[in-house]
Amino acid sequence: MPPVLKEYCTGCGTCSLICPTDVFSRELNHKVPKVLYPDECWHCDSCVLDCPVEKGGQKAIELRVPLQLQLLWIDPGVEKQSHYDIIGDHLGTHPDTDWQMPPE
Repeated sequence: MPPVLKEYCTGCGTCSLICPTDVFSRELNHKVPKVLYPDECWHCDSCVLDCPVEKGGQKAIELRVPLQLQLLWIDPGVEKQSHYDIIGDHLGTHPDTDWQMPPE
């Protein structure tokens, strides 16, 4: 899904300059850039992060991320939990966790 430029875009061209895949076309007379290659978008969010135009807390460009990529997103605020139970401490730094090497 391509990036969407909103109606209050000033045509500064920052999104077209920062895009690593050249998804946007750049007009010289400060017109709103056009999305020429929507399928080439990496959804890296660099165009949204570097957009200088902001109105009401919203940027002048919006990135629509496909559902498949939304499912891969991990909330950074959630504590990471190990999927494995660690039995003992092989370094011996915690005396309450005794880890014994199996006999050879």
